[in-house]
Amino acid sequence: MPTQSTQNLATAGQESFKLKGQEEAKNRVVINIQEDKTGGIVLDKKQYAEVELTGNFFVDLGRKINHWLLTHSKIKLEAKANFFHLLSVMIDAGIPMVKALRSLVAQNDSNPRLQLILNGIAGDVEAGESLSGSMLNYPDVFIEQEIGMIESGEASGQLVKVLENLAKDTEKAHSIRSKVKSAMIYPLVIFFLLIAVVVAMMVFVIPKLKDLFANSGAELPMITKVVVGISDFMVNQKLILIAAVIVIVAAFMIIKKTDFGKYALDKFTISVPIFGRLFTLALLSRFARSLSNLIDSDLSIIKTMEITANSMGNEVYRKRLLLAMEDIKQGIPLAENLTDTNLFPPMLVSMIDIGEKTAQLDKITAKVADFYEDEVDTAVSGISKIIEPVMLISIGVVVGTVVAAIMLPIMKLTNVSGGL
Repeated sequence: MPTQSTQNLATAGQESFKLKGQEEAKNRVVINIQEDKTGGIVLDKKQYAEVELTGNFFVDLGRKINHWLLTHSKIKLEAKANFFHLLSVMIDAGIPMVKALRSLVAQNDSNPRLQLILNGIAGDVEAGESLSGSMLNYPDVFIEQEIGMIESGEASGQLVKVLENLAKDTEKAHSIRSKVKSAMIYPLVIFFLLIAVVVAMMVFVIPKLKDLFANSGAELPMITKVVVGISDFMVNQKLILIAAVIVIVAAFMIIKKTDFGKYALDKFTISVPIFGRLFTLALLSRFARSLSNLIDSDLSIIKTMEITANSMGNEVYRKRLLLAMEDIKQGIPLAENLTDTNLFPPMLVSMIDIGEKTAQLDKITAKVADFYEDEVDTAVSGISKIIEPVMLISIGVVVGTVVAAIMLPIMKLTNVSGGL
C-alpha cells in the first residue's frame, strides 16, 4: 500500500471513494490531506464506513452515535460561502477543478462532513461529471438555486463569476438568518423561563400554602381559589397533562409535514404580530436576490421563477410564484402577475416592472434585495425595542397574579391575628 510520501494526487484520485447520494452514506470516509516533500497533495484515507466495535455495549453505542453525527452533521452557511469563494479564486488562478477541490478538502479539516462531500464531488468530476451534476447528489447541502446557477455558469464559461456571486449571497443569507434568529432568541428564552417559574410555583409552592390556608378556615379571595384550583389540577392530573403535551407536539409534527400544515404554518409566520414583518422582509430579500442572480446567470425567466419558487422556504410564496410562472408562459409579464396579491409590496412590483421594460431586471432586483436586507436590520432593531417592554409587562402580569394569589390570604390572616 502506498505511503503518504509516495501517494500523489493522481493515485489518490483514482483510489478515492465516491459518495453517490444519500443511499451510500454508510460508505463515507474521513480524509486527511497533507503535502509531500514536492508540494503535491496527498490523501491519507481512514475508513469510517464500518464502525469498529469493541463488544462493550456503551462504547459501541457511543461510537455509533458519533458516526451518525459525523455523517448527518449540517453544513453551515458560512462554510458553504467560504467553499464557493475559495473555489472561485482557485479556478480563476488557473488551478484545475479536481486539484482545487482536493485542496479545499485539506482546508476543511475541522468540518469532516464537508471533507467527505468535497472528496466525493472531486471523484465525480475526475470521472467526467460536471460540478453541478455532482452537487445533485447532495440535495441536503446544495439547494436548487445554487446548482442551477453553477450549471449555467459552466455552460456560459462564467463559473468564476457565478461562484463569487454565490459566496456573497450565501454570506448575506447567513447574516439575515442570524439576525432573524437573534431577534427570536430573547423572547423565546424569557417565555420558557416564565413557563418554568409558573409551573414550579404551581407544583411546589402553592400546594404547601394551600394547607396553611385550609387550616386557617378563612375565606379565600377569588384569585387565590382560581390559582389553587389550577395548582390542584396540575398536581393531581400530571399524567394527563404530560400525555396531552406529548399528543399535541406529536400532532403538530405530523400536521406540519402535510401540504396543508406547511401552508398554514408558513402563512402564520408571515402574519404573526411583530415578527411577521421581519419574516416577510427576509423572504422578499431572498426573492429579489434569487431573481437577480439567476437572470444574471443567463437562465430563462421560466427556469428562474421555478428555481426561485422552490428556494423560498415558504409555501405561501412558493405557490404564488409557481402560479406566476404559469402566467409568464402565457406571455403575461412578471410585474403584472404580482399586482393582485398583498405578498409583494407595490414598490417591489414597480421596480420589477421597470426592470422588465428596460431589460435590466437583474440589476434592479439586486438593488431591491439590498434595500430589503437593510430593512431587515431596521426591523430587528425595532423588534428589540418593542419586545423588551412587552415581555416585562407579560412577566409582571403572570407572576404578579400568582404572587397576589399568595399574598392576599397571608395578609388577611396577618390582620386577623393582629386583631386578636
